Amino acid sequence: MARARQTVPDWAIGCMDRRYIVLDGVTDRSLAIWIQTESQYFDLRIPHDRPRYAKPRSLASFDTAGLHQLALQSGDTGTCTVANGVATWTSWGDRFGFYCDDVASFPDDGRLDPRGGVLYEYDTPNSAVHYEEAWVQQPYDHGLVAHLTLRDARDRLLGVLVVTGRYAGFVERSTSENRTSLEAQLATVGADRDRMREILACEASYAVRPRAGAPYVIEHSNLPFREGRELDVPVMNVRILEGRTTLPARREGAAWHVESWFVKR
Repeated sequence: MARARQTVPDWAIGCMDRRYIVLDGVTDRSLAIWIQTESQYFDLRIPHDRPRYAKPRSLASFDTAGLHQLALQSGDTGTCTVANGVATWTSWGDRFGFYCDDVASFPDDGRLDPRGGVLYEYDTPNSAVHYEEAWVQQPYDHGLVAHLTLRDARDRLLGVLVVTGRYAGFVERSTSENRTSLEAQLATVGADRDRMREILACEASYAVRPRAGAPYVIEHSNLPFREGRELDVPVMNVRILEGRTTLPARREGAAWHVESWFVKR
């Protein structure tokens, strides 16, 4: 499997943890994770004031108020292109990822300024609001960078996985049929909790491998009951990836398809 065409500079490849965002003069330190391969990105955003839930086991553990809290998050994947210092993010389409009202107002492009281990992002003339974000580059344990898709036996796309060294991000195909925010979708179903759970049943998770050879453990997820569990990341190394384009997946009837990989030196 060939490496994808590189659409971002080398300094943008990796995993970045947001330190803060200043939006129209207000500083917000909510969680945001950005994982970037040579072209594919993963983005997860969780409000800093999301309640700490007492060991939920599934979406059935949440009452109506809790389900509405889960709608205040976002997860996305797609391609990123950087030209003349300006990054443009393009989501994968109508049935991929999810977002809340706050993220809906975010721009699709931003001016990037790398300074040491921090990547600063600023608004552009196309931006609807003035903002500044500071992204802290996380250290590698090795340089394997990979982009995989999860597909069923009929080749239907079920999810996207991006890996940069010890960090991995997974976004599942959306369970909702439109591109309005999660809050707007929940508003259309009233008090129907089954429909609310169906809309919210789309995972976006960030996982870290504590050491080489160890499993990737989910640190942050839009589904709180997934945190602390292992993320399905297939065993990958140069020997395996040079000889295969598909890898086994834990989901029944599905397999990982290797879209792109390389070793970052």
